[in-house]
Amino acid sequence: MDEIKMERTIRETLNNCAEGLQAPERLKTRIDFTLRSGEQQASVRRRPQWGKKLAAACLVAALAVTGAVAGSGVTGWFSATRWDKSWKDFAQTAQYAQEHVAGAQYVSSFTNGYEFVTGSESTTDKRDDGNHTLESFTGLLLTYQKDGATVTADIDPVQEEAVYTSPYDTVRTIADIEVHYREMPCIFLPADGSVQPTAEELEQQENGEINISYGTQAREENTFYRVSWIRDGLAYSIGTYDPGTLTEDDFFQMAQEVIES
Repeated sequence: MDEIKMERTIRETLNNCAEGLQAPERLKTRIDFTLRSGEQQASVRRRPQWGKKLAAACLVAALAVTGAVAGSGVTGWFSATRWDKSWKDFAQTAQYAQEHVAGAQYVSSFTNGYEFVTGSESTTDKRDDGNHTLESFTGLLLTYQKDGATVTADIDPVQEEAVYTSPYDTVRTIADIEVHYREMPCIFLPADGSVQPTAEELEQQENGEINISYGTQAREENTFYRVSWIRDGLAYSIGTYDPGTLTEDDFFQMAQEVIES
């Protein structure tokens, strides 16, 4: 589910930058804007049925799922950001979070200058192998900007099916919370199947080492920078494709500010 989080990040970035701007052509090919019942929907990402093992069904951006509870039936995830439930007012966002994501922690700004821009409801469906919805849950997506650069913060309920383990670059303990920092290599491929990932890359994705997404005209490679943690039944992540001047220490500092909020 890493790629769903990342594509949601791209969508939110474009949504905030859309006025007066034209997205680059290569970015347009990556993003499919579809409207259904007031939602901007991400494409369905379905996985092969691996029996007891459900890889890449991750709710924390820096953690890849390497297992699932036997018999859960979940083989895919469908994520959407609700633009009809999106607010530029921080107080409205806080009110929504209080009602729908109980206990969520977040800030209106970071000491490094990133300021709140929008808050949006995010929804995720758990799908079976026949693409039938088994269950849905609601989360919160917050967007922050500074000098045109954007980072997003995702907050979602932890799911029982998922076993959250993966490689990470650095781990630190903040207020007794284990916080992970990742720089996740990402590969984008054409949706028509004209370019295929290698067997090694598929294995790396299953192990949570890289992310593979589809929708570009040609093969592209990028890196997603993010810090993440789990606290009181909620999975948090702060990330961006373009870190600008943000360093690893900056990401940990942002995590600390949320944890101590």
